Amino acid sequence: MVTSPAAGARRRQGSLVLLIPAVLFGLLVTVQWRSQNERSELTVRYNTPLIDAANALQNEQNDLKAQLAQLRARLDEIQGNASTQGGAARELQARIDDLKARAGLTPRTGDGVVVQLDDARNVSVTARDLDRSICHSTDLTDIVNTAWKGGAEAIAINDERIVNSSSVYCVGSTIMVNGTLMSPPFNVTVIGSQNALLGAFDDPGQLQDIKQRRDVQGLGFRVTRAAALHVPAYTGALNVRYGTPH
Repeated sequence: MVTSPAAGARRRQGSLVLLIPAVLFGLLVTVQWRSQNERSELTVRYNTPLIDAANALQNEQNDLKAQLAQLRARLDEIQGNASTQGGAARELQARIDDLKARAGLTPRTGDGVVVQLDDARNVSVTARDLDRSICHSTDLTDIVNTAWKGGAEAIAINDERIVNSSSVYCVGSTIMVNGTLMSPPFNVTVIGSQNALLGAFDDPGQLQDIKQRRDVQGLGFRVTRAAALHVPAYTGALNVRYGTPH
């Protein structure tokens, strides 16, 4: 079969018409992949020092807490020996024990409620709603403050005892409580009168933002009764600014 020069030219032009978009598409995909890869590498390189620093600080924090626990155990032993010396020493020891309990330095057991807080598990959450579908440090502080208003006697977040000097703040995508890095889900253990605590958490004027995000964005938030709860002793440092003698 003989093909005319004009037909051959048209065929070549048609091939070029198909080839040029294919080449451009290939270049576009290559550039996109490279730029995405570079962004990922930059993100990893940028975050790695922060992650390493956070892990190093966490290990140092754990070591300091262990040393503090040993010192407190030694102090308890000395105080226990002193309490056997006489009536005045026993009375002093009883006052010390009472002050330690008030400061959260002794574990507590009793009935109360458990507050569960978790990121939304709805995969269809839009980018605009993403910030409202995850847990924030302010959510935990709001829950703790509501528990205190409800007459809480002892509170712990994921087994970290909450006292007057406790700190709760965000570190990137994680939350630090008393210097301990945590990630969702969070279990806030609260010991106290169950009816009073449930009344505080059910109050429409309390935790309005959290309840709205639960209903709209699917944020995990639930409060349930619980018996025989255990709240550990506070193991962090006590920041004493001033004291008044009595």
